[in-house]
Amino acid sequence: MIERLRRLASSPAGKVAGALLGLAVLVLLMLRLRDLWDEHPVPLDEASRPLLVLAFIVSFLAMTAYALVWPAALRMAGATPVPGMLAAYFAGGLGKYLPGGAWQYVGRAGLLRRRGVPVGAASASLLLEALASAAAAGLLAPLAAGTRGLVAAGAAAVIVAVLARSGVAGRLARRVPGFGALDLRRLPLLVGRYLAVWLVFGLAFWLTARALFDVPVDDVLRYAGVFAAAWVAGFVVVIAPGGLGVREAVIVTLLAGRLGEAEAIVLAAASRIAFTAVDLLGGVPALVSLRRR
Repeated sequence: MIERLRRLASSPAGKVAGALLGLAVLVLLMLRLRDLWDEHPVPLDEASRPLLVLAFIVSFLAMTAYALVWPAALRMAGATPVPGMLAAYFAGGLGKYLPGGAWQYVGRAGLLRRRGVPVGAASASLLLEALASAAAAGLLAPLAAGTRGLVAAGAAAVIVAVLARSGVAGRLARRVPGFGALDLRRLPLLVGRYLAVWLVFGLAFWLTARALFDVPVDDVLRYAGVFAAAWVAGFVVVIAPGGLGVREAVIVTLLAGRLGEAEAIVLAAASRIAFTAVDLLGGVPALVSLRRR
């Protein structure tokens, strides 16, 4: 079946269909950006533009850092990283805006397959990425409660490390197809990398809030926890493309009492606009690069 799909994708008709699909995704992405701006315009006149620019730069760095952890997950899955994985991440990431939530993973696995990576290892690397990044975001989520959440976050980190080192996580994972041969004792290292990435995401989110509403400096960890909790919620609700609507609702719920409901809505929309623009900025050059290859 996979070989048949590969031949179809390599045919002239398949290449035309792929180009049209890529163009359709880009059009949908730009329309979504326009709709987001029309529904919740960001008050640029009242915001700190240098901080907004910095927030966007940090958002792009966070997305790039997330992509750069993928080779480590592939090594853990038993395969050697191949050139072009960064481009494959950004190009495949455009699929998150299609209904279903799995298209970005399908696209990235397909791009690895075309570079000679076995299907099993490619799929396992994406499962490991999802597991480790979700665990890392879950560890940060308690920080949405501020410094009081530090204890809960620390306890959760200890539990993850103990389960991984004791072999319990490995025994549970063997029941999942594709995870039987994996040594999950190295999982804490992968989770640790994603934990650092989520802190960068949280910094970008806080910088956006700081630019718009001059939020306190000592609220950085709180905003990192809010962003992580919102991401986990969007990840679980797979029917929402890119967690659309779900993450914004969580952000508003967690910050309305502290920031104000109207302000929390604007912040959620501004953050979504920034990361959608990052996907567009990274995805288009990646598609062009992959097409040339």
